[in-house]
Parts: sequence; C-alpha cells; structure tokens
Amino acid sequence: MFRKPSGVNISIHKIYSEDALELDALLFEAEKSSAKIIIHLHGKEGHFIQNHFVTVMGYTYPLHGYSFLTFNNRGHDYISDMLKKASHGFEWVTRGSAYEIIEEAIYDINGVIDYVKNLGYKEIILQGHSLGPHKICYYLGNNPKHEIKKIILITTADILYQLNSSVKNWKEYSGVAKEMISEGKGDRLMPIKLWSNAPVSARTFWHYTNSQSNAWVFNFTNPSLEFKNLDKVTLPTLAVVPETDVATGVPQEKAMKLLKQKIASKDFTSVIIQNAVHNFASKEKELVNEIVSWLNK
Repeated sequence: MFRKPSGVNISIHKIYSEDALELDALLFEAEKSSAKIIIHLHGKEGHFIQNHFVTVMGYTYPLHGYSFLTFNNRGHDYISDMLKKASHGFEWVTRGSAYEIIEEAIYDINGVIDYVKNLGYKEIILQGHSLGPHKICYYLGNNPKHEIKKIILITTADILYQLNSSVKNWKEYSGVAKEMISEGKGDRLMPIKLWSNAPVSARTFWHYTNSQSNAWVFNFTNPSLEFKNLDKVTLPTLAVVPETDVATGVPQEKAMKLLKQKIASKDFTSVIIQNAVHNFASKEKELVNEIVSWLNK
C-alpha cells in the first residue's frame, strides 16, 4: 500500500484534446508551487491510474520539484465511451485501444500541453510507458516546434515482435484489414485479436501491421529496420526498462545498446531494473528512484 505523503495535493481535471475529446486527468502538486511538470502517457488498453508505479510517481515527483499529471488518452481500456464537445454541448463517441492509431496521439498531447501551460507550467517533460514511448517519438518527430525539455521512456516495446510472437497469421489479416478499410468498414472489429487478447478494428489493425507504421519504433528483433522517428529525437532522454519484459524480444542489454545507437540524442541514459516485469509490479519504488536520480542530475 502506498500512503500519500504530506505536502502533496491531488486534483481532478477535465482536459480536451485538439479534436475535442474529454480526457480525465489527475494532477499531483507540491504545496510549494513549481513551474516544472511531468506528463505521463499510459500504454495500450491501459488507463491513467492503472499501474501502481503511477501512484508512487504522483506521491514522489512533487517532493523533488516536479508536478505530475497522468491522463486518460483516447486509447484507454479495450473499448470505451468518451465525451466529445459538440455544437449542442456533448456527444458520446466510441474510442479505446480497439480504435487507436498513434498519429492521433498528437491531438491528445497538444491538448494536455496547452492545459498545463495555462496553469502556469513552463518546463514540460513527457513520460511514456509501453505504447507511450512510441507516441512520444511520433510527437517529437512530427512537431518540430514542440516545447518539451526532456523525455522519459519506460518499457520500450517492440511492436513487430509482439505481432510475430502473439498474433498468428497477422500478415494475412493485414491484407483483410486493408480491404475492409477500402470498403468503408474501417471501424468494424477484426475476426482476430491483438496481443493481450485485445479486440481491434480494421483501421487500427492496419495501423499496427503495415510496413510504414509509426508503431514500428523499437525494432530490437529486427535492427536492420528503421527505428521510426528516433532519428529526430534530440532531447535529453532516459530509458528505464524491466529486466524481464514480454514485449522486447531480446535481452535488455542488447536492446539498450541498439537504442543508444539509433536515437539522435547525444544525452541518452538507460537503466535496467533487475527482476522487474513489464509493469514494474513490486519494483515501483526502484523505478521511481532511478527517474528522480536522473532528474536531479
């Protein structure tokens, strides 16, 4: 059990993406105001407070001078109903990981950044877990006027490895998805699921499986392939990964060596948390301590 320390305040916020989706968020702040904030992007079919390490971060970062905001992006949970602003007020739309593509993450991230800037924050750090790092790389690579100062990549998953190891006949079904999209059926669910037994629409399946996908970033099991958008990431970067991860496909020492070679940043640090798994269960404090140590440097 993680107990909230004194001196940390928690508030609920409703933030809107650039295309008007309502994003639920929690903001952790120290009683003494700060101009620095870390924004957390959760992973595929997760949500903003799912992993226990998020709570530890919320209770820890503010004590070291960094506010912490964690929010539900449009890909939260398997399938979810979300509110969207409309001319008549609000309407319900169906989103969730089954309908998510990385290119649309830029709408969520920009909406959240605008929100925290209006709260007075000036130094913004992006942090992502699992699918979150892919979104951060896309955001930085396709938004050259961004105002981000640093990034934290937690558990850099190899999407192509996930497909090869967990989705039987995915290449064949990729063709099916493409055909469904051409027939105007892109929002229909596929007759196959992704890893984690996740339902997926044709549009999202094609997004993950086509060879130009912006989800193919950390190609540790196929290092001859492009590490998409990493050649544009020049910010100070910390990668923290678990020693035992179902989503990497190679030993983490090899993965982090490849990541250092592929990333454009000249200020890159990697840390492997021993005996940790994908969500850092029971290793939350070790994870957060490594991040705080890097921030303090």
